[in-house]
Amino acid sequence: MDGFMDKMEKELQSSFQTYFIEPYLYEQALACIVDKHQESMLFGKMTVLHYRMFGGEGDDIYRAAAAVELMILGLDMIDDLQDQDNKGMVWNQLDPAITLNIAIGMLTLSQQMLLTSPFPLEWKHEATQIMCQQTLTAINGQTTDILNAIDNEDDYIHMVEQKSAALLVSACMVGTMLATGESELIQLVRSYAEELGIAAQIKNDIRDLVNWENKNDFLNRKKTLPTLFLLQSLSDEDRWVREYFEGRLQLEDVIHRQEDVEMIIEKSGTLLYTSVRMRTHYYKYLDLIDKLNMEPYWKEQMLALAE
Repeated sequence: MDGFMDKMEKELQSSFQTYFIEPYLYEQALACIVDKHQESMLFGKMTVLHYRMFGGEGDDIYRAAAAVELMILGLDMIDDLQDQDNKGMVWNQLDPAITLNIAIGMLTLSQQMLLTSPFPLEWKHEATQIMCQQTLTAINGQTTDILNAIDNEDDYIHMVEQKSAALLVSACMVGTMLATGESELIQLVRSYAEELGIAAQIKNDIRDLVNWENKNDFLNRKKTLPTLFLLQSLSDEDRWVREYFEGRLQLEDVIHRQEDVEMIIEKSGTLLYTSVRMRTHYYKYLDLIDKLNMEPYWKEQMLALAE
């Protein structure tokens, strides 16, 4: 993907100049994008990869990839406002009202960019519908996450399918639709993107359980696959963990017990179990992409972005 970042930045800056005519809005939206560029831009890359993999040519796809990244960034900014985390990001240094306004602008602009892209009318309308549908699906999943309304592993998987996996599905399906216009093909793309999205979220949740310094899911009483398994595997002597999750103990009662929590996690087999579950979904992803019978080069690219 030679020149990926430069071409993305060109599309984004051009769109900001056209639609964000208030100088402060333009400047801060641009600053948010610069901060976002410190990350992998996985979703935009997946959009371009699927477009190329299925025969798409030319640089028009970078406008669509930029649209997908704007959708992701807008949702990320709203998510950070809701969860009050990632304090180091530039949008969390702004007045929350301004951050929310920029996020709404980005979500709207992402659709505008797709609709004004130079692809066949029917294809870009279908791609925009895919992006809107997946955004709405993610909003439902985010609501479940905010409510922490997860009682078992099935609830967790359903929430992940709706939230993070839905956004990866959107990126892959948009690239595929703009290259082929084939609705049957994108259903297979949906299936493997969903499996990869679930595997990636489980991996993140494992990290957020053992990382005591920032966004720790244990301290936040967040129900994820690792914490659900942990709660089901407690011995009588460790019942204080369940009492904390049920609100009968407060943060000050457990904040100093990091070593105890780490020991309970280890002896319960939580990390082993969730790692196996993560690999199960990743292997399903591999099985599904094999059905595409793609050239080795494209499979290597798919595996590289999935790391």
